[in-house]
Amino acid sequence: DAVFFPDRLGRLLAKHHGAGYINNCKYGMHGPIEVFSTRAIDTLADDYKKSWDGKAPKTCVTGQHFGQWGEDMFMDQCLHKVLEVKPRPTDDKLMCESHCDCPSWYWCNEGPDMVSYHPFKSIESYKNCMANALGGSASVASAVMKKK
Repeated sequence: DAVFFPDRLGRLLAKHHGAGYINNCKYGMHGPIEVFSTRAIDTLADDYKKSWDGKAPKTCVTGQHFGQWGEDMFMDQCLHKVLEVKPRPTDDKLMCESHCDCPSWYWCNEGPDMVSYHPFKSIESYKNCMANALGGSASVASAVMKKK
């Protein structure tokens, strides 16, 4: 349900060379788009290997009281506070959604460098977002979607 522009992500990544992973919201990482370095994934994989069955990151599971957390918050806290994968820059151009104080998320007009917008629960709202973000009409968005 996120409108995502991969070409914009490529440009954003160039600014964060060497980052462990990129936080996408000032309130902590949110799930619509998560960007991890190879180092972050390798560190997480090593923690999985420490568990008795290899199905959970042992240090992260035993080192946190995560209760009702979603996957996004668990992963952020695991990498940042338990496994200490750094640096963890926050980039507000990675995602625009209301829960991260991006009030115009629905209109998708935060500029040509916004990587993703979230959430869109209907095909029509998704198309409208894509059209607004690309500076065209919904028919342009439909044509782009058909190519992919």
